[in-house]
Amino acid sequence: MFSQLSKNNSALPQLCPLCAYGNANKLGLCWVCFNDLPRCPPVNLVVHMAQPPKGLRLILSALWYVAEVRYWVAAFKFRGAPKEAVTMANLIAAQALQVYRSQQLKLPHYLVPVPMTKTAWAARGYNQAQLLAEALSELLGIPVLYLVQRTKQTTKAHKLDAKARRQVLAQSFMLVGQLTRGTRIALIDDVLTTGATLGAMTALMPRVGVIVDAWTLAYTPPPRFKKTHY
Repeated sequence: MFSQLSKNNSALPQLCPLCAYGNANKLGLCWVCFNDLPRCPPVNLVVHMAQPPKGLRLILSALWYVAEVRYWVAAFKFRGAPKEAVTMANLIAAQALQVYRSQQLKLPHYLVPVPMTKTAWAARGYNQAQLLAEALSELLGIPVLYLVQRTKQTTKAHKLDAKARRQVLAQSFMLVGQLTRGTRIALIDDVLTTGATLGAMTALMPRVGVIVDAWTLAYTPPPRFKKTHY
């Protein structure tokens, strides 16, 4: 996938969004920054998390959530850079294809982005998870399903401990669609920290007959896992 996307990169003269120095290739970054990205191993993170969200069969992330990735995600979310979704989606898609192939799993039927409230969407102008899901849909041919609505935007939930965060988020989502038995879905978000947001959404899904996975761009791992795999 990366080799195909990097062809004819001379047609893209813009600067790399990470270093603001090298020319971006068709992957959206310069080759130095692209090669230096702190990549997560292609594994199911559920088996490595101390307290994984209940109900999720598989979680994957493309990158570690470290300094350069935090800068990139902040530009994407808060500094009006929605076009970064395409580059980020390429990284997620490549990781997903490798993980599903290695574990001999079928790809999901639908991609379900983590929603925002209308107020939060209006303030930012877009939902970063939705942009990632739409870009992934273009790459992988998997339709986006807007299955969950956000009823309360917990902007300071990231400052809470894991237990408090789960309690707050449990009241923040509402299911607005139905799933038939045997449906496979992947929840799409930008960053995985405690997994509380993904867990709150998964709790809304039917407990029998629906398989729920999660794909994110970046993951903040426990120190032991990071030292072992990074």
